[in-house]
Amino acid sequence: MINLTINDLTQRNILQHLEETEKLLCKVASKLSNKQKNSNIYAMPDLGIAQNGTRMMGGFFTGACYTWDSDIPFIPIDATVNVCGTAVYKLNKEITNEEFIERLNGVMNNRNTYLNFVNTCLPKEILDSIDVDDASKFFWNYNKGNHFVIFAESNGEYGLEKGQYMIVHASAIEFKKDNLKYGLYPVKGNWFYDDIKTEYDDENKRYIRYISGEKAKRFYDIATYLREFNKLRNKYFCQSVLGNLIEKEIINISHYGMPTINSICIGSQWEQIDYTLLTAPGNDVFLVHPEINSNNPNSIILEGKSMTLTPHGCGVRMNNPEDKIEYFEGGIKIGDNTYKIGESVNIGVDVSVRTKGMTSDELDSHIQNILSICPGTIYGRLSQRFARTKYGDFNYKGELENANSNIHKAR
Repeated sequence: MINLTINDLTQRNILQHLEETEKLLCKVASKLSNKQKNSNIYAMPDLGIAQNGTRMMGGFFTGACYTWDSDIPFIPIDATVNVCGTAVYKLNKEITNEEFIERLNGVMNNRNTYLNFVNTCLPKEILDSIDVDDASKFFWNYNKGNHFVIFAESNGEYGLEKGQYMIVHASAIEFKKDNLKYGLYPVKGNWFYDDIKTEYDDENKRYIRYISGEKAKRFYDIATYLREFNKLRNKYFCQSVLGNLIEKEIINISHYGMPTINSICIGSQWEQIDYTLLTAPGNDVFLVHPEINSNNPNSIILEGKSMTLTPHGCGVRMNNPEDKIEYFEGGIKIGDNTYKIGESVNIGVDVSVRTKGMTSDELDSHIQNILSICPGTIYGRLSQRFARTKYGDFNYKGELENANSNIHKAR
């Protein structure tokens, strides 16, 4: 394992469990290959608690790159692979919060904008595999889970042009649990569910579930397609909201997906391009230019491809220093709370965003600590004016009263 964490108490708890994940990946790879094979996990500065209980049950946490070597392709399906990422667009003129919200509502509350997207951008065979008429399953998901839309501004600090920006974070809901023909989530009845095998570690109450062979190849092909599809999805959404207000695309990058057939990044960018460094609700968002240097500890080569691993944010920690992460038969316990397959962690209640409550100076120090581990240069700092999340709408700067202030404080 390569430890690139800030080594806080939560991360020290997680690291011991990632050692078991690494051993299980080795065990599966060696069994399939009929010879000893290796695995390596790169634990990033934002290593933390995942929202998804299924993922952690399988031994996968957010803020890491999981790699393995195998002669026979296999996919550890509890990594719940989809593709997720962020995009940033600059506006060509300033608008009010009210106008931004009106534009945003005009897209998110108008079913036709979503239908136009899927009908235009999805290949026919995939479009035929989902029921687009079911608005409860297929929709713009920019206010679900940990996804969001942010309206922000730059004052010109660090060199980024002064002006207003739109930031989005989301994954392709079209390839999750409600698409049984092409979806990548391990749900009963989907195209690979009956082929799932399980390797157990009874002593540590751990397991790893996987698919191998041709089904693994097909899985990777879909995941590869999704890398570009999700970027297109974010771009289409932002263009629909902003229209002719878009001046240019600043960033469009993945931080969740499969860089190669033998690797999965969860909350870690691997492309050697500029990226967003997310912080906490209401806090500034940083734009970073990574240092591309083969001597840096976050520089890796996978299957002949040079990659630079970078953190997608600051991560999620346990609430109390005395909290522990423990596995038991059929579940995982984090602090005083237990989770099973299919259950979610309540971020902001059960656990906390690592930088929540930090002062501006503390946040700056934390970001510099991250960049000392994964070298890069901040070239932009975006302060939030408005955000839409699963918790509601929040006006940090602007004209509207924050009707959800109590919810925001509870986060």
